[in-house]
Amino acid sequence: MYELKYDFKQYNRVIKTYMKMLINNSMNNFQQQIRSGQVINDEYDADVLAGCIQNLEEYLYYTYTNSPENFNHIINSTINNVRTISVLPTNRRGIYGETQIENKLIFINPDLSSSEHLTGQERTRLYMAHELGHIINNEWMKKVVEYANRQMRQGSLTKEHAQLIYDGFSMLDEATTQNRAEDFVYTFSGKNRPKLAYYRNGRMFNSEPYKSNFDYYSELQEPATMFARTLRGIGKQNDDLRALNMLSERALSPIFFSNILNEYTKDGQMPAFISEVQYMGLLKRASYANFGYEDISYLQNSMSYLQRLRNVTTQMRDYREPFDDGYR
Repeated sequence: MYELKYDFKQYNRVIKTYMKMLINNSMNNFQQQIRSGQVINDEYDADVLAGCIQNLEEYLYYTYTNSPENFNHIINSTINNVRTISVLPTNRRGIYGETQIENKLIFINPDLSSSEHLTGQERTRLYMAHELGHIINNEWMKKVVEYANRQMRQGSLTKEHAQLIYDGFSMLDEATTQNRAEDFVYTFSGKNRPKLAYYRNGRMFNSEPYKSNFDYYSELQEPATMFARTLRGIGKQNDDLRALNMLSERALSPIFFSNILNEYTKDGQMPAFISEVQYMGLLKRASYANFGYEDISYLQNSMSYLQRLRNVTTQMRDYREPFDDGYR
């Protein structure tokens, strides 16, 4: 019998039922992995898997207490799209985690090493939360696809430009999920999150330094913060972490994309919007090229993309308060 560790008030019954189903599915899947030889160190992996299931409840409670206005969306997205948690097969543990929305499945890596600030177990918790973040953001990412397809049908965008818009919001998806996951893991680990520091990547941005306090996807933090400041209610923030936190909080809403589109449309700045998002898409491709998943030319031009994005977002920085129609 599964007992909740946290009190979700009126959600207790539905979350308890969900957790029982999740445990059953995950353990059945794990036994199949053992039988098929996908898992070698079964006792250790079983312990990590059990911990990740507990991490899911922790993450739900974290969002329940910090984002109550979005919790209906968060819990519904989780229940509807995460039916099984699985360890990555031993031969696929070069990645940190993976979400397969079509299979309602999250894979986690039980073999992560320690970093400067987090233990290996804490980093597994971090990427469990990261994958859950993709599940939550998926509702507005579907709206991005619908918008891009509609613009292509109307002849307003080429297929390539429409794909760049999708890639640009995919960059925001990665940055906001990582930012929320970082806050979550440091909170539950009882540690202070590191301050922003300068990093260099020998291949990105012509080896120029950039600021980040991410464990991973650090090269996407600054571009996401640049875009955040073009939005009403965020642009007045001079603190980089506060600006990105505000964007990450907004991204918990299923109408995140619609709100951004509405804001730029009301201000008559759609050409700037298209330009910004396409540069973000190019930076997302450069990030993937750094991992060997995209053409290296994107990596070679990454500094140019960053500078062009900086130029546009600096011009578009918005110091005004949000609209009075409920959009924060």
